[in-house]
Amino acid sequence: MRRLTRNAVTAAAAFTAALGMTAASASATSPATWTVAPGGAFTAHADNPTLSTPAATLQCAGSDAEGTLKTGSGNAGAGIGSITELTFTDCSVIGIPFDVTTASKPWSLNVDAVSAVPGAVDGSISGVDATISGSGCTADFTGTVTGRYLNGTKRLVIDGGDLTASGADCFGLINDGDEALFEADYAVTGNHTITRD
Repeated sequence: MRRLTRNAVTAAAAFTAALGMTAASASATSPATWTVAPGGAFTAHADNPTLSTPAATLQCAGSDAEGTLKTGSGNAGAGIGSITELTFTDCSVIGIPFDVTTASKPWSLNVDAVSAVPGAVDGSISGVDATISGSGCTADFTGTVTGRYLNGTKRLVIDGGDLTASGADCFGLINDGDEALFEADYAVTGNHTITRD
């Protein structure tokens, strides 16, 4: 009888431990959720953004964006906001004027993790689709850009990603398959903060 009791207690303890491990494992792998305050509409402006390829750099005097952010807590990081408008002004490549047009909006704003930069969150903009054109040269760029949002200064800093050129007809300056780096520092209005729940 004692042996049966001892075995039952051991089995119960093992089951409880296994259940605890399962719960802990599920908790550890649960996707993070995020709080946005106040959320809603935003605008953003960047001075001197650039788009660099191996043989050419597009330089612009400025860029302006509009979009929306989700509100409250419990938000998934993917699609936490969207960019509905994005424009560029006074752009050029080696002094030659270029236009930039954007398509396939809205683009998705995503939060991926708490940043190593204090007070910031790392994220991306996916669905990017833009065309540059000027003086017999045109190229499309699609993909994702990455960076971080700084809660303290309300700035969106973009400095990475995987943009790729296609449909390029640009005297060999830009070729299909060229990787491009978009760099910009947007001041964001709306006094928004994004924090992990």
